[in-house]
Amino acid sequence: MASSRVANSLKNVFAAWGGQALYALASFVVRAVFVATLAQEFVGLETLFASLLTILTLADLGVGSAIVFALYEPLATDNKEVVKSLMRLFKRAYIVIGIVIIALGIILAPNVRLLLGADAPDIPLLEVYFFCFVLNTGISYFFSYKGSLINADQKSYIVYLIQYSFLTVMCLFQIAVLVITHNYLVFLICMIASTLFQNVVIALTANRMYPYIKEKDVEPLDRGILRSIEKNVVGLMMHRIAGVASTPVNNLVITSFVGLATTSLYGNYLLVIQAMERILAKVFDSIIASVGDLGVREGEQRQYEVFQTAFFVNALIFGGVAGGMMCSFNSFITLWVGSDWCLPDYLVILIVLLFFVKGMRSAGETFTSAYGLYWITKWKAVLEAIFLPVLAIILVQPYGMAGVLVASMISSLGISTVYEAWAVYRHGFHMPLRAYIRMFSLYVLVCVVAMLAAFWLCTNMALTGIVGFLVNGLVGMVITAGVVVLVFGRTRPAREAFGIAARIFNHVVAKLPFYKEQG
Repeated sequence: MASSRVANSLKNVFAAWGGQALYALASFVVRAVFVATLAQEFVGLETLFASLLTILTLADLGVGSAIVFALYEPLATDNKEVVKSLMRLFKRAYIVIGIVIIALGIILAPNVRLLLGADAPDIPLLEVYFFCFVLNTGISYFFSYKGSLINADQKSYIVYLIQYSFLTVMCLFQIAVLVITHNYLVFLICMIASTLFQNVVIALTANRMYPYIKEKDVEPLDRGILRSIEKNVVGLMMHRIAGVASTPVNNLVITSFVGLATTSLYGNYLLVIQAMERILAKVFDSIIASVGDLGVREGEQRQYEVFQTAFFVNALIFGGVAGGMMCSFNSFITLWVGSDWCLPDYLVILIVLLFFVKGMRSAGETFTSAYGLYWITKWKAVLEAIFLPVLAIILVQPYGMAGVLVASMISSLGISTVYEAWAVYRHGFHMPLRAYIRMFSLYVLVCVVAMLAAFWLCTNMALTGIVGFLVNGLVGMVITAGVVVLVFGRTRPAREAFGIAARIFNHVVAKLPFYKEQG
């Protein structure tokens, strides 16, 4: 059983990484063709509408995640009757959510121009474009609940393979549409068709894997399970609100107060940032179950030591990646879509620092998930949802886009980082928060100083083209990661991390065919 869990986990991680990498590459090609064939404003619309739809999906209220959590136990014990009952609840809830999203979209569509600000460009069919995004999101709820059953059964790789296959094919069709027709509406129809077909295929796959979910004799759900779901929905709903209070609200504030043109430029940077976030998130997502097991089997001191090791890895990975991005971001944008789409250096620095600050929370978020502390941290979400939009609106007026990015950093550092750390230290390790604040501050200071030094060096080297992109990225990554190793390499967490890395490397090498032959 344990080996099966490990095998499924590895398949899930590699399918997710491979699929995301392939889709990210295809998305970059689509965006390059997009900016070459359509007006600049359409890139801003993509970013703005995606943000609006993130807000509309608050209608989910965390129901999906709560029901998936409830599926773990009956799947593990092969309790098909409870699975059937949960899936019926899932189906009813998601049909209602999909209808609500589409209804809200119909209400909002006639007023969507108001969000573009006073100097909004005159874009024909704007309301129709927005409703296409709404429809794409709404219809996904009519089938996607069956994919969640596969995910809960630790076989996410099946869903990933289907999703990323359809998404990659969608990108190919979208490229053809842009090159041949330059028609944004047909481009969006490709997106809707991909969403519909992939969810139908996933639903049919789930029916084949779990034929009993099609049975009509379904028992009422136990009240205890329902109460557990209701409690989790409340906690998860608040965290979803906090998620909306970050990137989506930022994009709305930038569009309304700075302009759609700036949102268009920012959208390209955001596409890269979000691709990196999804890929790096898998590093920490893959160890949540192990951390949960650690909490059961080991004492608090050992748990704290593992957290320190995870935090070192957190800083090394996100510091290195952020350093490379800071030094090479505009070089990449120039190669990808052209120098006209580059933002000023000071904004690039702020964008990367925001990515780094959020990324430095990964270890804390992993332990929060593994310890089941979302209910404890629910008020963090409420505070951030109130504080961030207000601060962003205050700072955007004198400082423009820079003010919005700074507001996000202040919110992430002052609310999310502190609250999540308090939950883990208070309820997990039973230690004072000041120990975390000292550790976090030292790592962030070292990484940021190293990044800025690398950025200064790359700026003075003044390399351009693909050579500039590769050299600058490598210099930024090596200097930042190197400084982290130089400063913290002799500490216990670093030594443990290096030991684990060495064991994994030796294990992988030992599996290689040529190594076995030599042995």
